[in-house]
Amino acid sequence: MRRLSRLRTVLAVCVFICICNSVSAQQKLSVSQLYGAGIQAQSDEDWYTASQLYLEALQTNPSYGDAWFHLAQCTYQLGQYDLALQYLDTAEKYARSNTDIQNLRGMCFISLNRLNDARNTFTGVLELKPNDINARFGLAELELMDGKISGAEGQYLEAVRRDPTNRKALLSLAFVSARLGKNDAAQRYMNQAVRCYSGEAEVHYLSAGLAAMNGAFAEAERQARTAVEINGNYDRAYGLLASILYSEGKYNDAIDICDFRIGRDRNAVNAWYLKGLSQLRLNKTSEAVASWTTGLSVDPLDEVMRAALELQVENSVALDDSRRPSWAAYHIKNAKDYAKRYDSTGESYEYQRALKIDPTSAETRLAYADMLEMNGLHELYLEQLKFLKQNMPASDSSSSAAKKTDTSATLMNDTIEAYDSILQDTLAKKWNVQPFYLDKIRWKIGIYYTAGEVSFVHADNAMITAQSAADIFSGVAVTSVVAQASPVSGFGEAYQKAHASGEDYFLIISLDEAPRDLLLSGIMYSGRTGTVMKKLSFYGTGNNRYSNVLRRFRGAVLEKLPIRGKILDRNGNELLIDVGRSEMIKKGAVFNIVRKGSMRTSDNEIGLTYLDSDILGTLTVTDAGEEVSQGELDKNSFFDRVNTDDEVVLVSMPDDKSSAAGQNNAAAVVDTAPVANQKGTAVAGNAAGKNAVRITAEDLGMHHTPAFIELIRNIY
Repeated sequence: MRRLSRLRTVLAVCVFICICNSVSAQQKLSVSQLYGAGIQAQSDEDWYTASQLYLEALQTNPSYGDAWFHLAQCTYQLGQYDLALQYLDTAEKYARSNTDIQNLRGMCFISLNRLNDARNTFTGVLELKPNDINARFGLAELELMDGKISGAEGQYLEAVRRDPTNRKALLSLAFVSARLGKNDAAQRYMNQAVRCYSGEAEVHYLSAGLAAMNGAFAEAERQARTAVEINGNYDRAYGLLASILYSEGKYNDAIDICDFRIGRDRNAVNAWYLKGLSQLRLNKTSEAVASWTTGLSVDPLDEVMRAALELQVENSVALDDSRRPSWAAYHIKNAKDYAKRYDSTGESYEYQRALKIDPTSAETRLAYADMLEMNGLHELYLEQLKFLKQNMPASDSSSSAAKKTDTSATLMNDTIEAYDSILQDTLAKKWNVQPFYLDKIRWKIGIYYTAGEVSFVHADNAMITAQSAADIFSGVAVTSVVAQASPVSGFGEAYQKAHASGEDYFLIISLDEAPRDLLLSGIMYSGRTGTVMKKLSFYGTGNNRYSNVLRRFRGAVLEKLPIRGKILDRNGNELLIDVGRSEMIKKGAVFNIVRKGSMRTSDNEIGLTYLDSDILGTLTVTDAGEEVSQGELDKNSFFDRVNTDDEVVLVSMPDDKSSAAGQNNAAAVVDTAPVANQKGTAVAGNAAGKNAVRITAEDLGMHHTPAFIELIRNIY
């Protein structure tokens, strides 16, 4: 049926082109013929051709109300919602009683986030025509956007009751029922849709999507292949088929489908992504990196593909690979954009990412070092300069470029010498310790994920996200965060692995991704008791949404972890501990000193617990260095039982704005440290989790649209 329809469309367009090539083409092709050809193109979802034909018809007859309405439908499908509203206003002049115009106007309002206007529009239609099915579809979408899935189910059921074979109602009801866990009912509605519309590619495509969501990959593959057999140009069905083949472990077949799609359209970004992912599964890492590099040249803003690429670059690509600077350039540009907006945390994050990809870049390292120096972290600044000096290539030429390099080297040497002299009185020098070689790891955290349903945007995004979530903690000196390489079956397996590995906490995370937004969710558990500690949820939209939610995820974990350390040395009642301004410690901070090995995570909440008999005294910081601090010991008994390697945990931080003035600048750059006291409560003035992204989508009242809703909205 659809093939015959497409053939009619092709013939109609060919006739149109042939006639247009004649001298009097505009006069010979009637308005009704143009309109009819547009209807054929629209039924094949060829929105651009249909729009062109309707516009041609309207040039001859500007009062053709039906043509204005169908033009608005095509414009809506192309995502031009404001323009669609203009066309609808014109269509309404010639067909005021047409409720289809009102219903489409309501759908445009939904797309423009004018939800109250949309609800009023659909309600008004139902007041005039209580049996209007399209108005119920609109109200159902509003219910879905409010998270009221049962309410949406009710609207779709009302639509099916009025028209038992309505295509959109059956398909929508199938996905809504599946979301509610009513899998038998969902399959029943889908089977009914397939029986009624077996010749339509979209129905088989959606049937494949439902089967894939339920893990029935063999049936999903069969339905997806049926869809592409009916419509050989159905790219979405080819994309879904490739994802299904990947989920079945048929990686070579998935690559073949991706190559087929790329051959038709080199800009098929998700084909490049899935091709690289399949190559990675076949242990063809270099080929995967090449595929992702090409894909990112097509769409540099595909953050999930970039994350997949960078994970492999860090682990599998040689340090002297000539492509590293080009990969790092994306983050350098982002860092400069953040700098223009005076966002130090974003700038710092992007420079750190660039240096992980291209650690030998002198320009990037110097820019990052300048940030540290500007924010008062002089010791870290000096370490960066020394690293640059050690890795600076020798110059053996008398060219002008070589002379310029020699001048820069001389300036750097002078700066290093000056800072070495200035920093002779630091705590590290005074106590003769090398702070940057200290083992500061205090927290062991695991990240796990389950094998989720097939994603309609990025296949296996849970795996990439788990690894990226662990990788984002690599700059946090006090944590050791590891992502599980393969999915777990659920909480039981994750808890077993975490407990066996001695992890303090573990998280099971998931990513619900739609074309325009995403939702990163996770539950944090105690690795010792398996108790739920915290539920996390982060919504992101717009550019950099993926990296933003990962940074917020990191901040949310860190803001609950207590600041803890150990005693490095002592001189009488003066103690040296391995926490400092890089962990936002300042003068006046108070720590409990606890016998080595006596602290453990609390049973029912994030925090630390220990026996009163294991408290050896308290320490009050008298001088906070960048990586170490000095404090005064206050014993809690007659006997002095405090030794090196005994542990310290933050009890309180002074609320002294004057003493924190210079250290808040450091916090703006170093947002990679725990900020809580022993009870897991964020201390005053420390807000690493909040500083990571200053304004979130939730702050603006925006909410995630689950991926299955996008499927329903695209049903034509």
